[in-house]
Amino acid sequence: MSKKRPLLQVEGLSISSQERLLLNGLSFTVNTDEIVAIVGESGSGKSLTALSIAGLLFQTPLVVSSQKMQLSGQELSHLSHKDWQSVRGEDLGMVFQEPQSSLNPSMRCGAQVMERLKKNKIGKAQFFRAQVLEAFAQVQLPEPERIFRAYPHELSGGQKQRVMIAMALIGSPKLLIADEPTTALDVTVQKEILTLIKALQKANKMSVLFISHDLSVVAQFADRVLVMHQGKLVEKGTVEEIFKNPKDPYTQGLLYARPQPDKRLKRLPTVADFSNNSKSFPSVTKATRTKKHKALYAQKPLLEVKGLVKEYPLTRRWFKEKQNLTAVDAVSFDLYPGETLGLVGESGCGKSTISRALVNLDPPTAGDIRYKGRSVIGLNAKALRELRQQIQLVFQDPFAALHPLKSIGKAIAEPLYVHGLVSGKTAQKERVIKLLDQVGLAEEYYHRYPHQLSGGQRQRVVIARALATEPQLLLLDESVAALDISVQAQVLNLLNDLKEQLQLSYLFISHDLNVVKYMADRILVMQKGILVEEAEADELYFHPQQPYTQELIAALPKI
Repeated sequence: MSKKRPLLQVEGLSISSQERLLLNGLSFTVNTDEIVAIVGESGSGKSLTALSIAGLLFQTPLVVSSQKMQLSGQELSHLSHKDWQSVRGEDLGMVFQEPQSSLNPSMRCGAQVMERLKKNKIGKAQFFRAQVLEAFAQVQLPEPERIFRAYPHELSGGQKQRVMIAMALIGSPKLLIADEPTTALDVTVQKEILTLIKALQKANKMSVLFISHDLSVVAQFADRVLVMHQGKLVEKGTVEEIFKNPKDPYTQGLLYARPQPDKRLKRLPTVADFSNNSKSFPSVTKATRTKKHKALYAQKPLLEVKGLVKEYPLTRRWFKEKQNLTAVDAVSFDLYPGETLGLVGESGCGKSTISRALVNLDPPTAGDIRYKGRSVIGLNAKALRELRQQIQLVFQDPFAALHPLKSIGKAIAEPLYVHGLVSGKTAQKERVIKLLDQVGLAEEYYHRYPHQLSGGQRQRVVIARALATEPQLLLLDESVAALDISVQAQVLNLLNDLKEQLQLSYLFISHDLNVVKYMADRILVMQKGILVEEAEADELYFHPQQPYTQELIAALPKI
């Protein structure tokens, strides 16, 4: 076995803005034919590291310095803009997190990949089309000719990411930088993409610098791991060393903050717990859970959904046969007071359509929805407002859900004003401060704006706003999907605390079965608009009956 040589060498890499030091003296090596992963939360400096190695921090106010930054023995830190383009064309490829924003929406996919060949003079012009089709076939895109002619919006998320991988690899780079390449993808598509990158890495004897916040993904993918926290490297080692015997409290927190399939803890550990040397995390016994469920399902349902159908028209032209897309197809389920009902499935399966239908934001085509025994179909404006006071939605992206020009205090007070629940500005402010306290935010956040908060803090604000109307049911639509693992643990603990304190019920929607299993009493599994399986959470996870459920569970990254 040949000894691996250093391909990328970084020593003393520091990046600073006018306000603060963002990256502090980072040193590491990526060897030939090796996958090295950088893990850490948002703001730890992972992406800044990747951007500096790729020479993409030109024309920014950031100051970048290093003692050494070499790729294949070539010093990168003093390259001109033109030389950097040559390096990115020949030696280095990049795959970013969100393919939709990386691809030009007005250009066909084939033309975009061809542009890379032209710009970097990779091969001869008469063979460009054949090279692109071959690259599409290499990344296992179906019907390469169709993909070549397609615009990005005509492809699925997984297909767009494969186009990005084809573009990154078409010049046969020595180093591929993959920055959160699967974060926005469903678990089955994520598994396909990771398997593909690993297969291409082995076939081409390429090195990969893989950036992720998810240690369970890294465990199956990387050879070595670098753990970053607040711009510093806190721990490094082989995958086995990091996962079997993590030394740093921050690494331990990242590892154990994610729900574990083999045990159900009362509270998820957080990074703060390990920093404070807290090692006691009690579990929920099967007997306790069984007793709770017996009492839970002896009640009358809070929400009853019967034969729910939602169709969208595909054709709007005259004299053309009417065609519909059935997004939700005859779905029925009950939700009980005090229950957390999980709803899982891949993107496009109809999960969010159901949540919108429940509060008549997107009225169903057929079927019935009953809340406390009363049908919500065809309600007048007054009755609909009362229903929405009782059932509140919490969305995936808190930044998009908050008005950027409204202070946090005003954003939370808005439902109080709309529903006429609290009169007078003083009383409203007192109520908002109480709500902030309930979600673990201090009074000082009242006057702040969304851009001044972290992702986890913004999600707490959105939850506080949902609680303002004193609802009984929260529809949590991918409400923790965009959060780092440790912040996700904090928000999940908060949701469980609020549920107990305020006697809430949850419809918890997610594509992450590990998270849903931890939160839910029962789980519903949807596929292409159809409810394919329903069972108690642990029973469904360990004894899935349907092939689709088995496939979802098999695709989950396991440490």
